Amino acid sequence: MKRVAQGEPDNQGRFVGNAFFIFMYHLYVIICSLLFFIPAAHGIETDRFLAYTIKTFDYNQDGIVIKLKYPEVANINRQYRSINRQIRKNVLTIRFPGKATSQYFGEQKDFVQGVKRFIMRNNFKGYEFSSAADVMHNAGSIFTVKIINYEMPYGAANGLNSLTYLNFDAGTGKRLNINDCFSEPGRQELARRGKEFFVEKAKADDVLDLLDNQLLDKFYLPENFAVTDRGIEFAYQQYEVGPRPLGMPSFTIPHGEVQRLIDKRCALRQYLYE
Repeated sequence: MKRVAQGEPDNQGRFVGNAFFIFMYHLYVIICSLLFFIPAAHGIETDRFLAYTIKTFDYNQDGIVIKLKYPEVANINRQYRSINRQIRKNVLTIRFPGKATSQYFGEQKDFVQGVKRFIMRNNFKGYEFSSAADVMHNAGSIFTVKIINYEMPYGAANGLNSLTYLNFDAGTGKRLNINDCFSEPGRQELARRGKEFFVEKAKADDVLDLLDNQLLDKFYLPENFAVTDRGIEFAYQQYEVGPRPLGMPSFTIPHGEVQRLIDKRCALRQYLYE
């Protein structure tokens, strides 16, 4: 019988010393798997649960200035594509200050063309648009993004600020809705406690005098909410509860307050408190 050296194939194509090669193969697979979940040092960030890259886009030509920054989940699975699609939709949407319409553009080049058409139709000298999306919470199967947009047509009296929170179920890619998480008595109690925290923060920020009196008489929780490490943060849009100098006021209801009121069937409760 012909002697075969270790690591060389025999007459049937099998490798001698295959136990060692099998071990090295499995070690290689494990290392590759770890590298998939541990982001690279250049342009990839992780926040305890989902790895994501930061995408940027800068355009400055012909009086048009556009700056975009947003996270993109580093995975090709369907639920992650859904998260990325919803983030891009909120970033790449022009709200047209002074108009009652908005328009979403799927690609950055189409976004630039949309801005050009808008300023031509309205005889503006130029346009400034910035959108910055940052990850606020990334743990316990919840992925929360905060998006701040600013639009300013050159020649208009004022620009427009907007703030959007997106909270995702990282397992399904669906956007979470807090309105389905409370019974009517629970919602009323949450609003009562929310008013106390809101007024307390308004006093600390020295903006209480700027608030619309009707809000204090008939207080309501905005639909715009975010999951944070401290609790559930709520935010109003510009002009929603007061004049421009008030900005976009926000306040936080601590997790302890939310936990005792939230419905047991709510996905937020399952992820945050169980």
